[in-house]
Amino acid sequence: MLGAAVIVGARYRARAATTDGSVLSSAAAAESAVNFAIASILSPAPNISFPMKCRLPGGEQAEIMVEEEVGKIDINAASLTTLEHFFSAAAQDKALGSRIGQNIVNFRKPLQRRETATQTTSSSNQPAPTNPANEIKSSGFSTILELDQVDGMSPALLRFALRYTTTLSGRVEPAPDAMTPALRLLMGLDQGGMEPRRPTLPGQFTIRADVRASDGSRYIREALVSFGASSAQPFAIREWRRGDTTDGSARSLPAGKPAQACIKL
Repeated sequence: MLGAAVIVGARYRARAATTDGSVLSSAAAAESAVNFAIASILSPAPNISFPMKCRLPGGEQAEIMVEEEVGKIDINAASLTTLEHFFSAAAQDKALGSRIGQNIVNFRKPLQRRETATQTTSSSNQPAPTNPANEIKSSGFSTILELDQVDGMSPALLRFALRYTTTLSGRVEPAPDAMTPALRLLMGLDQGGMEPRRPTLPGQFTIRADVRASDGSRYIREALVSFGASSAQPFAIREWRRGDTTDGSARSLPAGKPAQACIKL
């Protein structure tokens, strides 16, 4: 019985190590796909457009999408109506969506400095010192990940909303021609096909690489990239994020469908 337990434990550890290795390999492939997309956007080659499906050198199937930040909901600038509409559709609950929209507007308002009430003593007549805990700086969202601080935002709704929100566009409403079909559907707009096109620089983009290996392991890597910020720096990666396969918008890659090579060696 002891020998059997040792054998089962060894097999389990070997299987777990193999699974971890597959995930790490897929993660490295997804990051390579993001870097390939950045190089393609900066390349003068006119025949590269997104979204695209291709095969990486390791045999992994990759779907690469480039989403413009101006086509997303800016949680720092969007109107209350836009926020309520989006979160009501995302949560499928109008009351909850309205509450979250109002909480987002309240969260991004500049907060006034709170001070303790001035207290004086009969002997010195001097005000009491201010409590540092009551000092609050101006607020707002520095990243979409701060949506988890909004009251009413569940983990599932947060994962869903991250795909369609930004802090970089500065627009009261997203640009209709830059919205993804999924966001257009949520906002009740006419559906338009997501035709492959080449990103226009300069701009802010989220590059999303959905990679699946032949053994079935899958990894989604996202990068928030600024292009053309300065002549000395053609691009800057502002955030690395791990994409969610359960956000309701990630499409499964066809297992057996052949794809052209991303890079011709």
